[in-house]
Amino acid sequence: MSDTSFRTWMIRLKNDKGARPEWTRLLSWMLEDEFVREQQIGRQYTGQNVLIDRADHNYKVKKAENRAMYGLYHRSWSENGGCLQINTMPVLLLSYEVPNQGNHSGRCADLLGLTESGGLIVFEGKLGENSHPPISAILEGLDYLSCLTSEKTFKRLTDEFLEWKSKRSIPKRFQKIVPDRSVPPRVVVLADDKYFTKHDSHSDRSPGWREMVKHGQKTKSITMGFALAKLDENGFFSPKISWLI
Repeated sequence: MSDTSFRTWMIRLKNDKGARPEWTRLLSWMLEDEFVREQQIGRQYTGQNVLIDRADHNYKVKKAENRAMYGLYHRSWSENGGCLQINTMPVLLLSYEVPNQGNHSGRCADLLGLTESGGLIVFEGKLGENSHPPISAILEGLDYLSCLTSEKTFKRLTDEFLEWKSKRSIPKRFQKIVPDRSVPPRVVVLADDKYFTKHDSHSDRSPGWREMVKHGQKTKSITMGFALAKLDENGFFSPKISWLI
């Protein structure tokens, strides 16, 4: 009989030395274990397309968060060959409002990208007025990403990517890259400074989330992070982004 998860986590904490808060490590392990479990359940997307081509989509919408993310995608394609930059890491943007569960129209990843290693990256976009705390935003991104990387949905996404790629002129560094399920994917909460400042001040609602960034966001199966973006005069996020910590 195998050990319980509780004993496994307890032993890992005992063996994991260093002056780091226990809760950040424990939370990251728990999220990783649940992420892998959800991947294996295989919540297959049953709608028409996973990778919807947004090239001709109207991105100048009224809702501020949607406008910020849609505009980021289209700015990246018009200015940088489809890439945004997080510090020195380039990300090729594939689509936005990406469906991933059953045929639910409202459960969509805000923005989907691809790293140079072939790993998927889901961006969850937030602006200052959003009341969802940072760790809740991470959970939302993990919800979408675990479904996108389930075996059957990932196969559909990869097949659609090859067709999508054939219609695009993409940077040379990404021309031979395809989605690779063996590469640990990422979830990134992408927000403006007002959002992070707001949740720093809400000590009773979202304490310690920066500790999660510093100590507990990277595991063997998933990387979780927070990134800071500036809004331009049109209300779009700029393609030049920086890691928060």
